[in-house]
Amino acid sequence: MKALSLQSIGHLELVDLPKPRPAADQLLIRTAAATICTSDLNDIRENPFGIQLPVVMGHEAAGVVADVGKSVQGFKVDDRVATHPVHPCQKCEQCRAGRAHLCTNMGHFGLNMQGTFAEYYLVRADRARRLADSVDLATATLAEPVCVCLQALAQAKAAAGSNLLIIGDGPFSLIMARSAAGMGLSQVVLAGRHDFRLSRAGGATTLNLRNAPDPLSLLSSSSPAGGFDAVIATVGAIEAVQWGLELLRPKGRLVLFAAMPGQSPVDLFRVHVKELEIVGACNDEDRFDHAVRLLADEQLKLHELITHRLPWQQYEQAFSLAANRHDAALKVTLIWDNEAAR
Repeated sequence: MKALSLQSIGHLELVDLPKPRPAADQLLIRTAAATICTSDLNDIRENPFGIQLPVVMGHEAAGVVADVGKSVQGFKVDDRVATHPVHPCQKCEQCRAGRAHLCTNMGHFGLNMQGTFAEYYLVRADRARRLADSVDLATATLAEPVCVCLQALAQAKAAAGSNLLIIGDGPFSLIMARSAAGMGLSQVVLAGRHDFRLSRAGGATTLNLRNAPDPLSLLSSSSPAGGFDAVIATVGAIEAVQWGLELLRPKGRLVLFAAMPGQSPVDLFRVHVKELEIVGACNDEDRFDHAVRLLADEQLKLHELITHRLPWQQYEQAFSLAANRHDAALKVTLIWDNEAAR
């Protein structure tokens, strides 16, 4: 089979590999579509997680069951499925305590498991879900992004009547904004730097900070009296943390969705006197079924966030679009099987 393998930092290569065979608890998936994530771009550029190379890249994917492990039940050949890249070990202390998303020995596509930028890939059967007929397989690649966005909203304690600020205008920010719109919040504000992206925020109020002489003042202008109930920082910039702490009401909550590199100065006095909370959002707590249902939600129209669907042979163009064209691209998807992806 053809696959895209990261051979060394900055060197993604098209290679030929044997088609894998499923273990007893696995499904073999014929890849229909696989979408490029920002973390894929970071792994190629820097390998920040120290991945043992070479490895087949990719983790946001969907396809058709091509073979079924001998102990698997509930799936059959030709089932259309979304897959989740995170494979908890089911044995460690975190898994046993019901916190499998924080597993200390997890498998992950494109990190310590072969990824999804290939004609076929393996997934443990409990990390796959059948899809409604109305969901095309390119859209189904968004299942895991929707999962982690639902986790961020849960960590923000987003609820009817509350108000929320999302800092960042990437695809995950837009999924959060669209999902929050259906939760009965009194106000959702999305702040970013690209009009193209902000225009796809659904019903959220949008702010473009790119040319603002004082971004914090602009953000404050949309803040409710007393401050926001929650702020989600989806960009790895310390300014997002500082703005969030400034704009939260007392007892408010800052959610760190993006990793903050290096040492990050935080105004702990403000945290102290306002009794603020700072929490992380990483992976998701069993939100796969909810996410798959949202893929079929006609009001959310999540398919609109996939702006480019390119044949896998054009992978170099696809990765360039995803990395460099924030003014014209959101999610860029590689189509591996034209017939199945329809």
